[in-house]
Amino acid sequence: MTPVLSAVYDELLQRANGQPHAGLARVLVRRFLERTGTLPPDHPQAQFRHAAAWEDALCRGGLAAQLVGELDDEAERNLALLLTRSHRGIFRFDTLGTRHVVHDLWSGAWFILVARDDIGRAVSGDNLGSLCQGRVVGAADGCAFLPGAIFHDAGATECIEVVLKKAEEIGMEADALFDALLRMDHTLRTMSRVRAAYAYRLEAIERHDT
Repeated sequence: MTPVLSAVYDELLQRANGQPHAGLARVLVRRFLERTGTLPPDHPQAQFRHAAAWEDALCRGGLAAQLVGELDDEAERNLALLLTRSHRGIFRFDTLGTRHVVHDLWSGAWFILVARDDIGRAVSGDNLGSLCQGRVVGAADGCAFLPGAIFHDAGATECIEVVLKKAEEIGMEADALFDALLRMDHTLRTMSRVRAAYAYRLEAIERHDT
């Protein structure tokens, strides 16, 4: 996410937590966590899952579209509108020269990340080789991730590729698939001695609620 977009995103979150939007916002966040799994507050991944819930409320839940008209500055409204056109996917990172690029394994689309995107700069160490699930938005010189991005465990990559193939075969809807992948990630992170092959088993995508 770029600094300018981050400022507008934070403004939308603040307004979503105020009246008259707070009630709907809490419902949308709760429903997302019910669909995808809630982590204990002290879990190292809890903050990322909570951020994903708020991102979903703004984008899929429609809060961003409702809040755009409350912004006074036209430039801020234009940035807020980017959230309504965000692309949700499961991404593999690569490089093109000095630029970070991401490939959405579900849609097949490729995106060049802006140099200012903090998610792209964070792809190193433990995250290297992991697939990243989240949303990207377009900018004049590339794309940027929204702050709800979640990295799956690197050991789950091959399992996720199998799940994606099966989901395509059965015609699974994109949001249902991505919610299912987050439930699988939740299983892997919360159940002791569970391997990725069990957490990301094909049977787990049979629940299609959205």
